[in-house]
Formats: sequence, C-alpha cells, structure tokens
Amino acid sequence: MTKTITAVAKGNWFSFVLCFLCLQLPLTLTAQNQNVTGKVTGQDGEVLPGVSILVKGTTTGTATNAGGVFTITAPANGTLIFSFIGYVSEEVPVNGRNQINVALVPDLEALEEVVVVGYGTQKRSDLTGSIASVSAREIRAVPVTGIGQALQGRAAGVQVTQTSNAPGGGVSIRVRGGNSIVGGNEPLYVIDGFPVYNENGANLNPNDIESMEILKDASATAIYGSRGANGVVIITTKRGKAGQNRVEFDTYLGVQQVRKTIPLLNATEYAQLVNEAQANATPVRPPVFTEEQIAGFGEGTNWQEEIFRPAPMQNYQLTVSGGTDKTRYAISGNYLNQQGVIINSKFDRASFRFNFDHKLNDRIGVGTSLNLTRSRNNAVPTDADGGTNATVVYGALNFSPTQPVYNPDGSLVVFNTPGRIQIGSPVAQALGTSDLTARSRLIGSVFADFKILEGLTFRTSLGADVDFTKRSEYISRNTSVGVQLGGRAIITNDQTNTWLNENTLTYVKSLGGVHNFTFLAGYTMQGGRFERARASAQGFTNDILTYENLGSGSTALVPFSEARESQLNSYLGRVNYDYAGKYLLTATVRADGASRFGAGNKYAAFPSASVAWRISQEPFLKNSPVLTDLKLRVSYGSSGNQELPSYQSLAILETQNANFNNTVAPGTGPSRVANPALRWETTWQSDVGVDVGLWNNRISLTADYYNKKTVDLLLRVPVPYYIGYSDAIQNLGSLRNRGVELGINSNNLTGAFKWSTNFNIAANRNKVLELGDRTEFGAGESSGHLQLPNSGVVRVGQPIGIFYGYRTDGIFQNQAEVDASAQRTARPGDRRYVDQDGNGVLNALDRVILGYAQPKFFGGITNTFSYKGVELSIFMQGVSGNSIFNVNRFELESLTGVSNQSREVLDRWTPENPSTTIPRANAVGNAYVISSRQVEDGSYLRVKNVNLSYTLPAALVGRIKLYSVKVYVSAQNWITFTNYSGYDPEVSRFGQNALSLGTDYGSYPANKMVLAGLNISL
Repeated sequence: MTKTITAVAKGNWFSFVLCFLCLQLPLTLTAQNQNVTGKVTGQDGEVLPGVSILVKGTTTGTATNAGGVFTITAPANGTLIFSFIGYVSEEVPVNGRNQINVALVPDLEALEEVVVVGYGTQKRSDLTGSIASVSAREIRAVPVTGIGQALQGRAAGVQVTQTSNAPGGGVSIRVRGGNSIVGGNEPLYVIDGFPVYNENGANLNPNDIESMEILKDASATAIYGSRGANGVVIITTKRGKAGQNRVEFDTYLGVQQVRKTIPLLNATEYAQLVNEAQANATPVRPPVFTEEQIAGFGEGTNWQEEIFRPAPMQNYQLTVSGGTDKTRYAISGNYLNQQGVIINSKFDRASFRFNFDHKLNDRIGVGTSLNLTRSRNNAVPTDADGGTNATVVYGALNFSPTQPVYNPDGSLVVFNTPGRIQIGSPVAQALGTSDLTARSRLIGSVFADFKILEGLTFRTSLGADVDFTKRSEYISRNTSVGVQLGGRAIITNDQTNTWLNENTLTYVKSLGGVHNFTFLAGYTMQGGRFERARASAQGFTNDILTYENLGSGSTALVPFSEARESQLNSYLGRVNYDYAGKYLLTATVRADGASRFGAGNKYAAFPSASVAWRISQEPFLKNSPVLTDLKLRVSYGSSGNQELPSYQSLAILETQNANFNNTVAPGTGPSRVANPALRWETTWQSDVGVDVGLWNNRISLTADYYNKKTVDLLLRVPVPYYIGYSDAIQNLGSLRNRGVELGINSNNLTGAFKWSTNFNIAANRNKVLELGDRTEFGAGESSGHLQLPNSGVVRVGQPIGIFYGYRTDGIFQNQAEVDASAQRTARPGDRRYVDQDGNGVLNALDRVILGYAQPKFFGGITNTFSYKGVELSIFMQGVSGNSIFNVNRFELESLTGVSNQSREVLDRWTPENPSTTIPRANAVGNAYVISSRQVEDGSYLRVKNVNLSYTLPAALVGRIKLYSVKVYVSAQNWITFTNYSGYDPEVSRFGQNALSLGTDYGSYPANKMVLAGLNISL
C-alpha cells in the first residue's frame, strides 16, 4: 500500500493502476462467479428483447437480445433482477444454476409506462390531460430527415404538411388546428428540456430521439404559458441505460425519383397550338412557325426529363451507450447525404450528440445534453412567382419544347423562343444558380438535481442554443436574370444566441397510502439575440469567383443589417393529486413576462385544471375480464401565443430617403405607430376524453372532444393615412377550433405470428368569430406576375384558408349563349362564369367560396405483421376534404401560345370539337381570374412506407459476438391515391403562412424512394 501511495505521489499513474488491479485480483477470485444464460418471455411465450438483467447489489448488468436470450456473469449465490417496461419486475436467485428461463407477468394494474410531461414525468395511468406519444420504434420505422416528418400520421389531432419537398425541406404542423391569423401557428418544441419554437427543418437527427410526447389540451400545455397555445412537442433523446453497454451501427442507402411528371405538349403539338392561337386572335396574327418547321420539330425537348434525375440518399449512424447505476452515457454521430431529384440540389448534415448522467452521491446528480449539427443545403430556385424571374420547375412546365438545351456552340440556351414569354431555361437556371446555406448549431444544457429531503428535489439547469447560418448566393451570367445584371452575388450572415436558466422544486408526498401529492414550483428565464448582415454586388466580368469575392463586381449594392432581442421571465406551479389511483387532479398556473409586448401588458397568467376518474379501479369493475382500463378525463384552461417579431409594440425608426434638388439624401424617420397596449393572444380550451383498455390492453382506445377559443387575435388593422401609416398590429377578434380525435391500438394476433394495428383519425373545424369592426378582409398570396388578387378572404363565420373566386360552368358553344350571358364581350369557345346574383353583370359580387385549404379529416394507420424474425410494416397516411389552389393551371391552360401547355388542351374547343372544359386557343387571351378551374380537390391517401425486415436468429449472431443484426428494404411514397392534377397534393407554396395554405405554383415536386438498410448492435 505504501508503494501505491508513493506511486501516486510521484504521478506514476501506470504503476498505480497496475497495483490497483493486483489488489482486486484476490477479491475477484473469491467471488466464485459463473456464467448464467437464459431466455425471457412473456406469459404467452413471446420473446422479450431488451429486458434489463442486473445482478442485485452490483453494477453488473446486461439485456436480452432480439431472441430474448441473455448471458451474464453472476455469483453462484447471487440474485438476478429482471425488469421491462409494462411488466412486473422479478427477482430470481441464481442458486448455482447456469440456465435460468423467466416468464414475466404484464403489469396491468399499474400501467407503469412513464410519459414525459412539462418539467417532469408521470405514469400514463396518472395522466389527466391529453397527451399523445410517438416511440423511437415508430420514428425509426420511416427513414426521415426531420423530426416533423416523423410525426406525420402518428398522433391523432396532429396535422403535418411538407411545406417543401426540397432536400432538407421544412414542414408545417398544426396541433388541433391553427389559433392565429398573423401570429405563429407552429408548436413549441422542447428538446431535452430546452424550448425552441418551430423546429420544422432537418436540424435535429431523428435517430437520436427516444420518444416524442405531444401535449394537446390546456391541462398539458398551460405549464408552458405564453408559448403553449399551439401545442407542445416534448422530445427526449436517447440516454444510456445501466448495465446495457451497447455499440449500434445503422445505415441505409436509397434512390429517390420524382413521384410523377405533368403531361405536356411536345414540340409539334405546341407549335400547332401557337399558330392556331395566332389565327384566332382579333385582329388575326401571322403564324409563328412554318409548316416545314413544324414537320421537323418531332417530340422536341422534354424539360422535365432534363431537370429531374434519380437521386441517391444515404445515412450513417454510430451510437455508443451504457453505464452503471451511478454513471450513464450515450454518444452518437450521424451523417446524412440527400441529393435532390432536381439537378444541382442537395442537402447534407453531420451531427454529434453527447448525453451524460452521473450520481455524485445519494443526494446529488448531475448531467448534460449536448447536440452539435453542421448542415449544408444547396438549393435551386423553386416555389416563387413566374415571369422573367421564374424558377426551375416553373421553367420546366412553361419553357418552349421547340428550344434545345444547348446552342450549336455548346453553351446553354438561356431564353425562350423570341416572341414567347421571356422566361429562363430551367436547365440554365438550375446549373447557373448557386444557393448554399451552411448552418452550424449547438444546443446544450447542464443540470444538477439536489435531493434536499425525502421527497423534496431541487433541479437547476443552464442551457444555450447557438446558431450560425451563412447563405451564399450567386446568379451566373448564363441565366435569364444574370444576363440582365451581369451576375449577382449575395452573402447573408445570421447569428442567433439563446440562453436559458430553469429552476424547479418538486415535492412528492403520500399520506396513508391513498393520498398522493406532487408539487412543482419553478422560476425560468430565457433570452435571445438575433443579428443579420447582408452584402451584395452585381456586374461581374466572369463567373469564376462567384460569391467568394464581392469586390470583383462592378456595382456594390446597398448593404443591410438588423438586430433583435427578446426575453421571457416565468413563474410556474403545478399540483398533482391522486386518491388511491382512482381520482386524479392536476392544477397548473404559469405567469409569463415577455419583452415583446406593450409596457402595461408584459405579464399574464395562464391557469388550467383537469380531473380524471379511473373507473376501472372501482370495485365493480376492477376484476372485469374484458375491461382492463377505463378512465374519463376533463380539463379546462388557457395558454398563450407570443410568436410575433420583437418590438411590435414600439414605434421604430428606419432609413428613409428624400429628394432635395434632384439629390437623394438619406435620413431616418418613424415607420410604425406604437401600440403600448399590445398583448398576448390567449387560447381557452376545454377537453373531454376517455381512455379504454380491453382484454388485458390487447385493444386500447383514446378519444377526445375539444373546444378552443382564441381571443385578442393579433391582426394588422388599417389606420387613417393622415397619421402617416397604413396599418398597425392590434389585439382584435377571436376564432374557434372544435374537433374530435380517435386513436386505436390493437394486437390483433399474438403468438408466433403477430399482427398489430395503430390507427388514428381526427376532425377539426376552424371558424372566425370576430374581426373587430370588420366582417372580412382579402387574404392569401397568389401571383403578382399573373396580376391576380388575393386568393381568398378571412370572413366571420368561415374558417381560415378560404379560396374565393368565380365558379365556371363550362364553355360558350355559340353566340346565342354569349348574348344571353353576363359576358357580352366573350366569344364562342371562351370560358363561362356563373352570374351568381343574376343581374346580367359579372363583377366581384359574383365571387363565391370555391374551397377550403384545411382538411375535414386527417389521420394514419400502421399494420405490422411479424413471424419469427420477419416483419412487414405498412404505414398509410392521408387527408380528406381540403382543396388546393393550383396556380400552375393558369399558364398551363392559358392557350395563348406564349408558353407550353398541359396535354389537356389537346381537347380544346374548336367549332369541330365543342369541348365543355377547355376553351379555344387565342393569342390575345383574357385577364386571369381565380375560378373553380384552378381550385382542385386536395384529398389523398398515401402508402407512406412499406418496410420489410429480417432480424437474424440470436443464436447465429451470438456466434459472431453480436447482440442483434437486422436487414430491411423500404419503399416510401410509392403509391398515392388522389385526384389532384399537380405534382403532389401535399404542397404549400407559401410555407407556414396561415392565410396562404394549400397553394401550388412552381413548387419542388415530391419524390418516391426505395432503400435498403442494416442495423447492427453489439
């Protein structure tokens, strides 16, 4: 021992370790350990993989493999503890045995599954609010790039729409409908305790997620106060488990291709249409193409084939996790590379996660969660207005098929046929545009738990979200825009720094074994700063340096910069009461103070209360052979929405230019009127729900009815022009969301062959109740290029997302029909619109509601079949009752001959072909008006994923010292049932804009994919 101490004193750590091991050797030899193997099953004989086995009183542990088999070294007189979620833990003495088989009993009474709630956890049986869960198994069932995609079709009442199908594209999520008109409607995400608003992109690796809980009603969301009105998604990442040291490697490789293409005219058909349109013009115009030219065109160029391609996708994940009863760890690294189905588009992401938990002693525990992500997204221009600045997809649909891809000298063709609409070549646009967004992001936190007294725990945490984004754009001189500008480069740097400090005190107390209390009190602070700087130049002599050297541009454009700060201070409290596991009560209140609102309205309180009655625990039902669980839930409360930009309550100054003697002089002046009374939108919600378990929970059902009313809506209200401004944000109006949700999980077949079904469906009805002193206003973006007005209106008594315009009822067949109509200047072959009021005049008063962007029903269903190591999973998802505003149809059916057309125009009206759907060709054309022709049914049912996997037998993989090996093949988005004529019914040209949902105009098309994957664990 003296030598050991001396070695340490001299810093000879190698000698110390050697001596330490020598000292332990005799102890090891006297332990009389032996190897114990066995198999763990359920009562009906099904194997249970992942069961935790721990040698009692030690840190030695393991887990069963995919075949339910385990091997562990234990003392001959020791005891093994078997534990598994949903089953009663069991202690089994070794008694010198080398073979121990265990059949665990389901824990039907306690329903011990733990659910993460705001600032804590609860047993599912104790929940009084409406919370949906998505497990790691469900998340990994469909390879996705972002967490929002993993939620789609998985939880009742949660509608997920892919707003962009580009690589790394984002989603829009509505939990029980949208609550706001101009404020945010996306949920709050809480990632390992760190609140982040609208985490809709691909910046968090879904493979790291252990579970997601979606808090839906006021009882569950009120703990997040002013940020909970749109729902809360709590994300828990994977952490190490004691005694389960694991190394896991997951990978998949796939090939994507565009889901469908739009049938268009070939070069010959297009040229014939152009000449016909010229001949039908008034006055008549000469033909554009000669007969010889038309005869030589043939099929021409298929621009969709030129821009679309098969695109590979690959993903690699390595995870190391494990630990002891004192120290647990989980480390993972991931790399994702997704090429886009449009040439020159791609996305890649590298991520690293480190989770660590350590018990310093019986009273103090510390830990950290750290996630570092680096992503690069090279985008091609899509989802923008048409015309000269048209994007790649728009160009592929409208560019002349008579034009080749390359000029005779090998250079790319840039412009359309002379005399036609001057849009750029889609190939030149895709290859000549560089739009690279590089993002580095760190989300991390450290925490400490202090057990002050028995049942009393204090937790404090400190976290940060640091986000650096650089967007580098270059439009080459070989594009339609670049030719005019001599090339243009833009560099934008964004930096967002957010910090968080949370302090909570939890007290758990039981009285008499039947009165159980949990008290929570806390104080949190969160603040952040956003900065942006932009520099740009144009007029480059070549395209060599692109955005790497702005100084090489002959014209430096006006630079731009901005900065915003915000802070939120909060006090929170919650009480949970449980009487004998039968009568449950939860009461919550949170008071938030936010810098974003007016001086007199910075603080507001958000209370809620909920009760539940576990009827199945009553004596008259407790021993029922059919009814395993029956719980009735009722809740009511409020939560808020503070999602609007900072400083909206203040008058701000901006740069303004003035003209003095023909000289522009820059200055500074006010640009917005102050509103010190600005406050939160508040949503009051009531919920009635029931949870049912039948036949030992072989079938479980959850149903909810909710009624939400949002008051103090944030609206942009017109103000008198004489005060110098056009509008101001004020709190006016209210709206309502009502709906029902149903979720059913069933184990249809058990035993060797298993079949389980997870089904959910929801219906939400949105309605505007009040708009101040107005009854409606125009809303919805459309197209400036087409000179279209708003796509819809916001109207009292109707939902948000109305498409509004004229109803068409066919084509004028003769002059008599024209003379008897409200369109006296029309000609036979023109489109006819309904004169709704019958006054003989077609005007704005004849517009009607043409459709609704919000669906009536949405949901998903998963069927999983398994036999021994083979598993087949089929996941379907869909929506019904919604409409899509297909702006592409205006130009694809214009019949003016200035751009290519849909093949539907082959059935256009002529005196010999009296079509009732497609008008005549006419080079002059008519002004575009929104009509029922452009508003289509957006309902769809999609086979989202079909996955076939095989898990190798445990005996086989055990021979090569592995825990489990699984191989699988998967097909995604391969079949979609829909009547929509566009690329895909899941589209939103204007992203998450609540007033412009369901619009399709030059949007990035959806893809379908086949992939093969491998999971290895040791």
